[in-house]
Amino acid sequence: MSTEKKSLLFITTELPYPANSGGRIKSSRLIQFLSEYFDVRLVCAHSLESKPDLGKIRETLGVSSVQVFDTFKPRTPFNWFMALMQFPSFGTFRVYSKKLESMMKWGIDGADVVIIDHLDMMEMINQKQIGKVYYHSHNTEHKLWEDFALLEANPIKKWIIELEANRVKRFESWVIRKSKKTFAAPNDIENLKDAAGVDSDKFHLTYHLGDESFLDQPDLALEENGHKIFYAGTLNWMPNKDGLIWFLENCWDHIRSHVSDAELNICGSGADSDLLRLIETQTGVNYMGYVEDLKPLMAASSAAIVPLRFGSGMKIKTFDALYRGIPLITTSVGVEGAALESGVHCLIADDPSAFSNSVVEMLNDRTKASGLATAGRTLVRTSYTYPIIFKQMLTNLS
Repeated sequence: MSTEKKSLLFITTELPYPANSGGRIKSSRLIQFLSEYFDVRLVCAHSLESKPDLGKIRETLGVSSVQVFDTFKPRTPFNWFMALMQFPSFGTFRVYSKKLESMMKWGIDGADVVIIDHLDMMEMINQKQIGKVYYHSHNTEHKLWEDFALLEANPIKKWIIELEANRVKRFESWVIRKSKKTFAAPNDIENLKDAAGVDSDKFHLTYHLGDESFLDQPDLALEENGHKIFYAGTLNWMPNKDGLIWFLENCWDHIRSHVSDAELNICGSGADSDLLRLIETQTGVNYMGYVEDLKPLMAASSAAIVPLRFGSGMKIKTFDALYRGIPLITTSVGVEGAALESGVHCLIADDPSAFSNSVVEMLNDRTKASGLATAGRTLVRTSYTYPIIFKQMLTNLS
């Protein structure tokens, strides 16, 4: 009997290596898992590294080949106008190239299974081929734009964002209707199903989790830790930037007035000049930039915050805190798609006063904080790990 693996073509926007952000973590974990069952060929629109070591990446991810195209266009008014004239969304314009489009057409024809990772890559698929592909959604993309528009005060910028939200919604709906199946988080399935006007049988469930290796670390000694608060997130991602600014402007002074030695350690690349200026004005706030190994900072923390006001999908930073057993304070947006209960697994608050008081409570009441952290860690260990969800996904790939 032949044991030859079926071929799988995995097409994504950016090379998921190094796996140092939410989307790249999920994509890299998924590719590694699929490589155990398929002969995986990886195609990426662009890379974070100028000259990635493709040999090392093939070995790390377990794929038979990697192709990376330098096709990422910058965010400029001219490029936005060009996208408006020729493409269904700004994101699809930014990753497009004729060479990549041709390669995708050839690769899809020769693959047994095709997974398109991220919405932006779907525009380059020949319409005759789209019924063959599985769409792996990381977010409800149009909802991100709609929520962003709600927070924008400038009327011109608001109109532009709303225009893009409508364009993305039309494209996203078309992709879901035409593709073979869509893998999405539970909270996203409801939004996408309604937007596309399709039944639930067009979807398969997946989860977007964090670094489950944190589960291997020992429980925190909270009683020995200082009043250190942990935050990690990619700061050029608008929901992260907005949430952190909201926290610093509305919560931090209150927290410091009740816990005078409280410190906030912010980890993550991409902070722009406006955010950096705000951080510099805050006493007790340390911007660490990109931190390759988060374990020492996490081990020394007494609380973690996920202050998101909008977004979609499941929040990897939420799962990272729970995996590590750090007492978590988040908003309802931060726990979307996960069966987390406030007061049992974490504290959930949406207004500044309640969020601030929740942080103070976690810093001062170590007994309660420890109980929440233990319950949260137990939940994610039993219900939210990659082997569980990937085995479920595997049964739905043909």
